[in-house]
Amino acid sequence: TLHELGTVTRQAGDLKQAKQHYDESLRMKRSLHGDRDHPDIAATLHELGTVTRQAGDLKQAKQHYDESLRMKRSLHGDRDHPDIAATLHELGT
Repeated sequence: TLHELGTVTRQAGDLKQAKQHYDESLRMKRSLHGDRDHPDIAATLHELGTVTRQAGDLKQAKQHYDESLRMKRSLHGDRDHPDIAATLHELGT
């Protein structure tokens, strides 16, 4: 999938190409799921946060992480959840 291509490309160090894969993945997921919160959209937003942070764009990274966190909290409520913890961790680094 495009999301996984983004992850592999990011791990290989090609942040620009990874971001393109994540952006396209996000566009497709939003096309499929509309305005509804969805775990796949939240996961791709999280990865976009990671790749933009690694590229040095901290403001954009925070925006992606914030949107991912909002969506994860909407999906999982107030209970503890590892996906929420992962995004909170990234916001703290």
